Amino acid sequence: MERENGWGSPDTRPSFYKFMQFPHLDQLEIPSRFFNEHLASDDGIRRVRLRGPCGSGEAKLQRCHGEGSATYIVQGWLDFAKTHCIGKGEFMLFFYNGSMSFDVRIYQPNGCLKKYPQEGTPSPTLSFPFFRHQICKRSVGRDCRLMIPMPFARMHLPICKQTMMLKDSNGISWLINIVATSAGRLVMSAGWKAFADARSLKEGDVCIFELVNQNLMHVRVHRS
Repeated sequence: MERENGWGSPDTRPSFYKFMQFPHLDQLEIPSRFFNEHLASDDGIRRVRLRGPCGSGEAKLQRCHGEGSATYIVQGWLDFAKTHCIGKGEFMLFFYNGSMSFDVRIYQPNGCLKKYPQEGTPSPTLSFPFFRHQICKRSVGRDCRLMIPMPFARMHLPICKQTMMLKDSNGISWLINIVATSAGRLVMSAGWKAFADARSLKEGDVCIFELVNQNLMHVRVHRS
């Protein structure tokens, strides 16, 4: 499959596409033909790198041998999907860079490229580690939660139950609880809904979380 790059010439990198039918699945199958043609020589490598508009991360590969053998992107995929708020009916193009690295583009059900506010939106000058989260349905409303990207959590936070103060650009603070799941993920739970309601967060908005210290995050909101 070819696509036009920013200069009008075709992108000839090997690629495949996947239609998102079940957003909550924690694995994604790589087409067998693509694997055999481009990845089989690196079959001993068990990790891939995924790079999308909202950041990059690593995921594990799982090869199922035998009749009807298949290869799946597993641990790390769900974090990538949630970070990019990939919803049902959307589809993704995976462009292979070699060395087990992919660039991922996400398209809406209408076929248009899904736009994220950081594209063309001036980013604030940040002095501390940060991550972005685009608000989706499961991030707002009743019983809402927000998952912290696993690569960020592992690098900057203890993987355990903790509290965190969120401070917005007006200097108003909210205390929230962060819980650790059995899979080792960190999730903002109690207190997050109060913050989301107070800031009138809506689907499509983007929050930038800047980790000032182990107990404080500054949060900036970009409206969709």
